[in-house]
Amino acid sequence: MIRIGVVGCGLQAATIASYVGVYNDEYEVVAVADVNLENAKSRLAEKKVCVSESCRFFNNVDEFIAAAPEVDGIIIGTFCTYHTETACKLEKLGVPLYIEKPVAINLEQLMQLYNTFKNSRTPIEVSLPMRMCALTQKAKALIDSGAIGPVHQAVGYEDTPGEIYFSTWFRDFEKTGGMFLQKAVHDIDYLFYLTGSIPTEVCAMRAKTYYQGDKPYDMTCRECPDQATCPEGPVAQFREMGRYNSVAEAVNACSLRMNPDGKVGTKRLCVFSKDIAIEDIGECIFRMESGAHVTHTQNFIARGHACRRGARFCGSNGTLEIDFNNGTLAVSSHRNSSQEKYQVDPGKLSHYGGDKELIYDFIQCMKTGKRARTDLITGNGVMSTLACICARESADSAKFVKIKLD
Repeated sequence: MIRIGVVGCGLQAATIASYVGVYNDEYEVVAVADVNLENAKSRLAEKKVCVSESCRFFNNVDEFIAAAPEVDGIIIGTFCTYHTETACKLEKLGVPLYIEKPVAINLEQLMQLYNTFKNSRTPIEVSLPMRMCALTQKAKALIDSGAIGPVHQAVGYEDTPGEIYFSTWFRDFEKTGGMFLQKAVHDIDYLFYLTGSIPTEVCAMRAKTYYQGDKPYDMTCRECPDQATCPEGPVAQFREMGRYNSVAEAVNACSLRMNPDGKVGTKRLCVFSKDIAIEDIGECIFRMESGAHVTHTQNFIARGHACRRGARFCGSNGTLEIDFNNGTLAVSSHRNSSQEKYQVDPGKLSHYGGDKELIYDFIQCMKTGKRARTDLITGNGVMSTLACICARESADSAKFVKIKLD
Protein backbone atom coordinates (compact mmCIF):
# COMPACT_ATOMS: atom_id res chain seq x y z
CA MET A 1 0.00 0.00 0.00
CA ILE A 2 1.43 3.36 -1.08
CA ARG A 3 0.75 6.05 1.51
CA ILE A 4 0.38 9.56 0.10
CA GLY A 5 0.47 12.93 1.83
CA VAL A 6 -0.87 16.09 0.19
CA VAL A 7 0.13 19.60 1.23
CA GLY A 8 -2.02 22.16 -0.54
CA CYS A 9 -4.87 20.11 -1.96
CA GLY A 10 -6.20 22.05 -4.91
CA LEU A 11 -7.55 20.67 -8.16
CA GLN A 12 -4.19 19.71 -9.66
CA ALA A 13 -2.86 18.07 -6.49
CA ALA A 14 -6.06 16.05 -6.16
CA THR A 15 -5.78 15.05 -9.83
CA ILE A 16 -2.21 13.81 -9.36
CA ALA A 17 -3.22 11.95 -6.19
CA SER A 18 -6.00 10.23 -8.13
CA TYR A 19 -3.43 9.00 -10.68
CA VAL A 20 -1.32 7.08 -8.15
CA GLY A 21 -3.49 4.02 -8.76
CA VAL A 22 -3.36 4.02 -12.58
CA TYR A 23 -0.58 1.40 -12.67
CA ASN A 24 -2.62 -0.92 -10.45
CA ASP A 25 -0.89 0.02 -7.23
CA GLU A 26 -2.92 0.11 -4.07
CA TYR A 27 -2.71 3.53 -2.47
CA GLU A 28 -4.37 5.78 0.06
CA VAL A 29 -4.10 9.43 0.95
CA VAL A 30 -3.33 9.28 4.67
CA ALA A 31 -2.51 12.93 5.49
CA VAL A 32 -3.65 16.27 4.10
CA ALA A 33 -2.67 19.83 5.00
CA ASP A 34 -4.57 22.78 3.61
CA VAL A 35 -5.71 26.21 4.78
CA ASN A 36 -9.21 25.31 3.55
CA LEU A 37 -9.88 21.73 4.54
CA GLU A 38 -13.48 21.72 3.34
CA ASN A 39 -12.33 22.68 -0.14
CA ALA A 40 -9.55 20.08 0.03
CA LYS A 41 -12.04 17.34 0.93
CA SER A 42 -14.31 18.48 -1.90
CA ARG A 43 -11.46 18.29 -4.41
CA LEU A 44 -10.48 14.79 -3.25
CA ALA A 45 -14.09 13.65 -3.60
CA GLU A 46 -14.40 15.33 -7.01
CA LYS A 47 -11.39 13.37 -8.29
CA LYS A 48 -12.47 10.13 -6.58
CA VAL A 49 -9.20 9.88 -4.69
CA CYS A 50 -8.78 6.89 -2.36
CA VAL A 51 -8.70 8.54 1.06
CA SER A 52 -7.93 6.44 4.13
CA GLU A 53 -10.68 6.20 6.73
CA SER A 54 -8.04 7.25 9.24
CA CYS A 55 -6.71 10.11 7.08
CA ARG A 56 -5.40 12.96 9.23
CA PHE A 57 -6.15 16.55 8.29
CA PHE A 58 -4.00 19.54 9.23
CA ASN A 59 -4.46 23.27 8.86
CA ASN A 60 -0.91 23.96 7.68
CA VAL A 61 2.39 22.34 6.76
CA ASP A 62 3.91 22.94 10.20
CA GLU A 63 1.19 20.87 11.84
CA PHE A 64 1.71 18.21 9.16
CA ILE A 65 5.46 18.02 9.89
CA ALA A 66 5.00 18.05 13.66
CA ALA A 67 2.63 15.08 13.42
CA ALA A 68 5.19 13.21 11.30
CA PRO A 69 2.65 11.07 9.41
CA GLU A 70 4.02 7.87 7.89
CA VAL A 71 3.97 8.55 4.16
CA ASP A 72 5.84 7.22 1.14
CA GLY A 73 5.55 10.45 -0.83
CA ILE A 74 4.11 13.95 -0.62
CA ILE A 75 2.36 15.99 -3.32
CA ILE A 76 2.81 19.77 -3.02
CA GLY A 77 -0.08 21.70 -4.54
CA THR A 78 -0.19 24.97 -2.62
CA PHE A 79 -0.56 28.34 -4.31
CA CYS A 80 2.63 29.02 -6.31
CA THR A 81 3.70 31.62 -3.75
CA TYR A 82 4.27 28.87 -1.19
CA HIS A 83 5.82 26.11 -3.32
CA THR A 84 9.37 26.93 -2.24
CA GLU A 85 8.62 27.47 1.43
CA THR A 86 6.60 24.25 1.62
CA ALA A 87 9.17 22.11 -0.17
CA CYS A 88 12.05 23.42 1.93
CA LYS A 89 10.15 22.64 5.14
CA LEU A 90 9.31 19.13 3.93
CA GLU A 91 12.85 18.34 2.78
CA LYS A 92 13.89 17.15 6.26
CA LEU A 93 11.28 14.38 6.21
CA GLY A 94 13.38 12.64 3.57
CA VAL A 95 10.46 11.22 1.56
CA PRO A 96 10.01 11.79 -2.19
CA LEU A 97 8.27 15.04 -3.06
CA TYR A 98 6.18 15.94 -6.09
CA ILE A 99 6.02 19.72 -6.59
CA GLU A 100 3.76 21.64 -8.91
CA LYS A 101 5.22 24.21 -11.28
CA PRO A 102 6.44 26.89 -11.06
CA VAL A 103 8.68 25.76 -8.21
CA ALA A 104 9.26 29.42 -7.22
CA ILE A 105 7.97 32.84 -8.26
CA ASN A 106 11.12 34.93 -7.76
CA LEU A 107 14.87 34.47 -7.84
CA GLU A 108 15.27 34.59 -4.05
CA GLN A 109 12.85 31.69 -3.63
CA LEU A 110 14.49 29.75 -6.43
CA MET A 111 17.92 30.12 -4.88
CA GLN A 112 16.56 28.97 -1.52
CA LEU A 113 14.99 25.91 -3.14
CA TYR A 114 18.06 25.07 -5.20
CA ASN A 115 20.44 25.41 -2.27
CA THR A 116 18.17 23.30 -0.06
CA PHE A 117 18.00 20.40 -2.51
CA LYS A 118 21.25 20.50 -4.51
CA ASN A 119 23.01 18.17 -2.06
CA SER A 120 19.91 16.70 -0.44
CA ARG A 121 19.05 13.02 -0.43
CA THR A 122 15.37 13.94 -0.70
CA PRO A 123 14.16 13.53 -4.31
CA ILE A 124 11.89 16.28 -5.61
CA GLU A 125 10.05 15.73 -8.89
CA VAL A 126 8.88 18.82 -10.78
CA SER A 127 5.54 18.72 -12.59
CA LEU A 128 6.72 19.28 -16.17
CA PRO A 129 4.42 17.01 -18.20
CA MET A 130 4.97 18.60 -21.61
CA ARG A 131 8.51 17.24 -21.61
CA MET A 132 7.24 13.76 -20.79
CA CYS A 133 4.24 13.36 -23.09
CA ALA A 134 4.34 10.85 -25.98
CA LEU A 135 4.42 13.55 -28.66
CA THR A 136 7.50 15.23 -27.17
CA GLN A 137 9.22 11.90 -26.65
CA LYS A 138 8.62 10.99 -30.30
CA ALA A 139 10.05 14.36 -31.36
CA LYS A 140 13.06 13.77 -29.10
CA ALA A 141 13.72 10.38 -30.69
CA LEU A 142 13.55 11.87 -34.18
CA ILE A 143 15.85 14.77 -33.33
CA ASP A 144 18.34 12.49 -31.55
CA SER A 145 18.36 10.19 -34.59
CA GLY A 146 19.67 13.07 -36.70
CA ALA A 147 16.46 13.42 -38.71
CA ILE A 148 16.82 17.21 -38.92
CA GLY A 149 20.45 17.63 -37.86
CA PRO A 150 21.56 20.00 -35.08
CA VAL A 151 18.79 22.42 -34.01
CA HIS A 152 19.62 26.04 -34.84
CA GLN A 153 16.26 27.66 -34.11
CA ALA A 154 13.13 26.69 -32.22
CA VAL A 155 9.91 28.71 -32.26
CA GLY A 156 7.19 27.72 -29.80
CA TYR A 157 3.68 29.14 -29.52
CA GLU A 158 0.54 28.85 -27.45
CA ASP A 159 -2.61 30.77 -28.33
CA THR A 160 -5.38 29.92 -25.87
CA PRO A 161 -8.49 31.40 -24.20
CA GLY A 162 -7.79 33.45 -21.10
CA GLU A 163 -11.12 33.37 -19.25
CA ILE A 164 -9.94 30.94 -16.57
CA TYR A 165 -6.80 33.00 -15.93
CA PHE A 166 -8.47 36.40 -15.76
CA SER A 167 -11.59 35.42 -13.80
CA THR A 168 -10.17 33.22 -11.02
CA TRP A 169 -7.24 33.19 -8.58
CA PHE A 170 -4.75 32.87 -11.44
CA ARG A 171 -5.14 36.63 -12.05
CA ASP A 172 -3.54 37.35 -8.67
CA PHE A 173 0.06 38.19 -9.60
CA GLU A 174 1.18 37.60 -6.02
CA LYS A 175 0.00 33.98 -6.28
CA THR A 176 1.27 33.18 -9.77
CA GLY A 177 4.15 35.50 -10.61
CA GLY A 178 2.65 36.25 -14.02
CA MET A 179 1.94 34.18 -17.09
CA PHE A 180 5.50 33.29 -18.05
CA LEU A 181 5.69 31.32 -14.81
CA GLN A 182 2.10 30.12 -14.86
CA LYS A 183 1.96 28.91 -18.48
CA ALA A 184 5.13 29.36 -20.53
CA VAL A 185 7.17 27.39 -17.99
CA HIS A 186 5.74 24.16 -19.49
CA ASP A 187 6.52 25.06 -23.08
CA ILE A 188 9.92 26.55 -22.38
CA ASP A 189 10.93 23.35 -20.61
CA TYR A 190 10.12 21.12 -23.59
CA LEU A 191 11.67 23.64 -26.02
CA PHE A 192 14.97 23.48 -24.13
CA TYR A 193 14.68 19.69 -23.86
CA LEU A 194 14.21 19.20 -27.61
CA THR A 195 16.78 21.83 -28.57
CA GLY A 196 19.30 19.94 -26.45
CA SER A 197 20.95 22.93 -24.85
CA ILE A 198 20.61 25.31 -21.91
CA PRO A 199 19.85 29.07 -22.08
CA THR A 200 22.40 31.75 -21.29
CA GLU A 201 20.47 34.98 -21.97
CA VAL A 202 16.93 36.20 -22.62
CA CYS A 203 15.05 39.22 -23.91
CA ALA A 204 11.30 39.41 -23.48
CA MET A 205 8.13 41.51 -23.55
CA ARG A 206 4.78 41.16 -21.81
CA ALA A 207 1.65 43.32 -21.74
CA LYS A 208 -2.05 43.37 -20.94
CA THR A 209 -3.80 44.52 -24.10
CA TYR A 210 -7.28 42.95 -24.23
CA TYR A 211 -8.34 42.24 -20.65
CA GLN A 212 -8.33 45.89 -19.68
CA GLY A 213 -11.06 47.74 -17.84
CA ASP A 214 -12.17 49.70 -14.80
CA LYS A 215 -14.66 47.29 -13.21
CA PRO A 216 -14.33 46.57 -9.46
CA TYR A 217 -11.87 43.78 -8.77
CA ASP A 218 -14.47 41.54 -7.08
CA MET A 219 -17.38 42.14 -9.49
CA THR A 220 -19.16 39.21 -11.18
CA CYS A 221 -21.44 39.18 -14.22
CA ARG A 222 -24.44 38.97 -11.93
CA GLU A 223 -23.81 42.48 -10.54
CA CYS A 224 -22.52 44.07 -13.73
CA PRO A 225 -24.70 46.72 -15.45
CA ASP A 226 -22.98 45.94 -18.79
CA GLN A 227 -23.71 42.22 -18.96
CA ALA A 228 -25.85 42.65 -22.10
CA THR A 229 -23.10 44.42 -24.11
CA CYS A 230 -19.88 42.99 -22.67
CA PRO A 231 -17.94 40.92 -25.27
CA GLU A 232 -17.20 38.35 -22.54
CA GLY A 233 -20.58 38.64 -20.78
CA PRO A 234 -23.46 36.17 -20.53
CA VAL A 235 -25.43 37.47 -23.53
CA ALA A 236 -22.37 37.16 -25.79
CA GLN A 237 -21.59 33.75 -24.29
CA PHE A 238 -25.10 32.52 -25.15
CA ARG A 239 -25.95 34.36 -28.36
CA GLU A 240 -22.61 34.68 -30.16
CA MET A 241 -20.46 31.88 -28.73
CA GLY A 242 -23.28 29.34 -28.60
CA ARG A 243 -22.64 28.33 -25.01
CA TYR A 244 -25.28 27.42 -22.42
CA ASN A 245 -29.03 26.99 -22.90
CA SER A 246 -30.14 30.48 -21.92
CA VAL A 247 -28.87 33.86 -20.77
CA ALA A 248 -29.96 33.02 -17.23
CA GLU A 249 -27.81 29.89 -17.29
CA ALA A 250 -24.94 31.91 -18.73
CA VAL A 251 -25.25 34.49 -15.93
CA ASN A 252 -24.93 31.73 -13.34
CA ALA A 253 -22.04 30.05 -15.15
CA CYS A 254 -20.19 33.32 -15.70
CA SER A 255 -20.60 34.32 -12.05
CA LEU A 256 -20.05 31.09 -10.12
CA ARG A 257 -18.30 27.77 -10.52
CA MET A 258 -20.49 24.92 -9.30
CA ASN A 259 -18.86 22.02 -7.51
CA PRO A 260 -19.83 18.44 -8.46
CA ASP A 261 -21.76 18.12 -5.19
CA GLY A 262 -24.02 20.98 -6.32
CA LYS A 263 -22.61 23.48 -3.85
CA VAL A 264 -21.53 26.92 -5.00
CA GLY A 265 -17.80 27.06 -5.60
CA THR A 266 -15.32 29.69 -6.68
CA LYS A 267 -16.57 33.06 -7.91
CA ARG A 268 -15.94 33.89 -11.56
CA LEU A 269 -14.80 37.51 -11.41
CA CYS A 270 -14.96 40.13 -14.14
CA VAL A 271 -12.15 39.68 -16.65
CA PHE A 272 -12.13 43.44 -17.22
CA SER A 273 -11.56 44.27 -13.56
CA LYS A 274 -9.05 46.92 -12.69
CA ASP A 275 -5.85 45.98 -10.86
CA ILE A 276 -5.33 42.68 -12.69
CA ALA A 277 -1.55 42.58 -13.04
CA ILE A 278 -0.99 39.49 -15.20
CA GLU A 279 -0.34 39.80 -18.93
CA ASP A 280 -2.42 38.51 -21.85
CA ILE A 281 0.40 38.56 -24.44
CA GLY A 282 4.06 37.72 -23.99
CA GLU A 283 7.17 36.79 -25.97
CA CYS A 284 10.68 35.73 -25.06
CA ILE A 285 13.83 34.93 -27.04
CA PHE A 286 16.60 32.80 -25.53
CA ARG A 287 20.21 32.56 -26.62
CA MET A 288 21.30 28.98 -26.00
CA GLU A 289 24.71 27.69 -25.00
CA SER A 290 24.85 25.85 -28.35
CA GLY A 291 24.33 29.12 -30.24
CA ALA A 292 20.74 28.27 -31.16
CA HIS A 293 17.88 30.71 -30.64
CA VAL A 294 14.69 29.58 -28.88
CA THR A 295 11.57 31.76 -29.06
CA HIS A 296 8.25 31.32 -27.31
CA THR A 297 5.12 33.41 -27.78
CA GLN A 298 1.83 33.12 -25.93
CA ASN A 299 -1.48 34.91 -25.85
CA PHE A 300 -4.69 34.39 -23.90
CA ILE A 301 -6.99 36.08 -26.40
CA ALA A 302 -7.45 33.42 -29.11
CA ARG A 303 -10.64 31.34 -29.28
CA GLY A 304 -11.96 28.30 -31.12
CA HIS A 305 -10.12 27.34 -34.29
CA ALA A 306 -7.51 30.04 -33.65
CA CYS A 307 -6.19 28.17 -30.62
CA ARG A 308 -2.95 26.27 -31.10
CA ARG A 309 0.01 24.91 -29.15
CA GLY A 310 3.21 23.65 -30.66
CA ALA A 311 6.61 24.51 -32.08
CA ARG A 312 8.93 24.35 -35.09
CA PHE A 313 12.52 23.15 -34.80
CA CYS A 314 14.80 24.15 -37.66
CA GLY A 315 17.90 22.00 -38.06
CA SER A 316 20.67 21.79 -40.62
CA ASN A 317 18.93 19.10 -42.64
CA GLY A 318 15.25 19.57 -41.92
CA THR A 319 12.46 21.10 -39.90
CA LEU A 320 10.31 19.30 -37.35
CA GLU A 321 6.90 20.70 -36.45
CA ILE A 322 4.96 19.55 -33.41
CA ASP A 323 1.23 20.18 -32.92
CA PHE A 324 -0.02 19.26 -29.45
CA ASN A 325 -3.69 20.00 -29.97
CA ASN A 326 -3.89 17.66 -32.97
CA GLY A 327 -1.31 15.12 -31.77
CA THR A 328 0.82 15.34 -34.92
CA LEU A 329 4.45 15.64 -35.94
CA ALA A 330 5.84 16.54 -39.36
CA VAL A 331 9.45 16.28 -40.51
CA SER A 332 10.26 18.17 -43.69
CA SER A 333 13.60 17.61 -45.41
CA HIS A 334 15.80 20.52 -46.47
CA ARG A 335 17.64 18.22 -48.91
CA ASN A 336 14.70 16.97 -50.97
CA SER A 337 10.94 17.40 -51.23
CA SER A 338 10.04 14.65 -48.77
CA GLN A 339 7.89 15.08 -45.68
CA GLU A 340 7.08 12.46 -43.07
CA LYS A 341 4.03 12.80 -40.85
CA TYR A 342 3.24 11.05 -37.59
CA GLN A 343 0.05 10.80 -35.54
CA VAL A 344 0.77 10.16 -31.86
CA ASP A 345 -1.95 9.02 -29.47
CA PRO A 346 -1.52 10.97 -26.21
CA GLY A 347 -3.50 8.51 -24.10
CA LYS A 348 -6.26 9.43 -21.69
CA LEU A 349 -4.52 11.32 -18.90
CA SER A 350 -4.08 15.09 -18.72
CA HIS A 351 -1.40 17.32 -20.24
CA TYR A 352 -1.35 15.36 -23.51
CA GLY A 353 -0.61 12.19 -21.56
CA GLY A 354 2.43 13.67 -19.85
CA ASP A 355 0.99 13.17 -16.38
CA LYS A 356 0.99 9.42 -17.06
CA GLU A 357 4.79 9.50 -17.21
CA LEU A 358 5.18 11.90 -14.30
CA ILE A 359 3.15 9.67 -12.01
CA TYR A 360 5.09 6.61 -13.19
CA ASP A 361 8.33 8.29 -12.15
CA PHE A 362 6.85 9.34 -8.80
CA ILE A 363 5.70 5.79 -8.06
CA GLN A 364 9.11 4.37 -8.97
CA CYS A 365 10.81 6.97 -6.79
CA MET A 366 8.61 6.03 -3.84
CA LYS A 367 9.25 2.32 -4.39
CA THR A 368 12.93 2.28 -5.32
CA GLY A 369 14.39 5.73 -4.67
CA LYS A 370 15.14 6.25 -8.36
CA ARG A 371 14.88 9.94 -9.13
CA ALA A 372 12.39 11.26 -11.69
CA ARG A 373 13.40 12.38 -15.14
CA THR A 374 12.17 15.87 -14.19
CA ASP A 375 13.90 15.95 -10.81
CA LEU A 376 14.68 19.50 -9.67
CA ILE A 377 18.43 18.80 -9.58
CA THR A 378 19.33 15.65 -11.53
CA GLY A 379 16.64 16.25 -14.18
CA ASN A 380 17.29 19.99 -14.50
CA GLY A 381 13.73 20.68 -13.38
CA VAL A 382 14.88 24.05 -12.06
CA MET A 383 15.82 25.53 -15.44
CA SER A 384 12.43 26.46 -16.92
CA THR A 385 11.40 28.33 -13.77
CA LEU A 386 14.72 30.18 -13.74
CA ALA A 387 14.30 31.05 -17.43
CA CYS A 388 10.78 32.39 -16.84
CA ILE A 389 11.86 34.50 -13.86
CA CYS A 390 14.61 36.00 -16.02
CA ALA A 391 12.18 36.53 -18.92
CA ARG A 392 9.84 38.45 -16.62
CA GLU A 393 12.75 40.58 -15.42
CA SER A 394 13.75 41.28 -19.01
CA ALA A 395 10.19 42.24 -19.97
CA ASP A 396 9.82 44.59 -17.01
CA SER A 397 13.24 46.20 -17.41
CA ALA A 398 13.43 46.23 -21.24
CA LYS A 399 16.94 44.71 -20.99
CA PHE A 400 18.68 41.48 -21.88
CA VAL A 401 19.07 39.33 -18.76
CA LYS A 402 21.72 36.69 -18.10
CA ILE A 403 20.32 33.32 -17.02
CA LYS A 404 22.27 31.88 -14.12
CA LEU A 405 21.88 30.67 -10.56
CA ASP A 406 24.16 32.67 -8.27
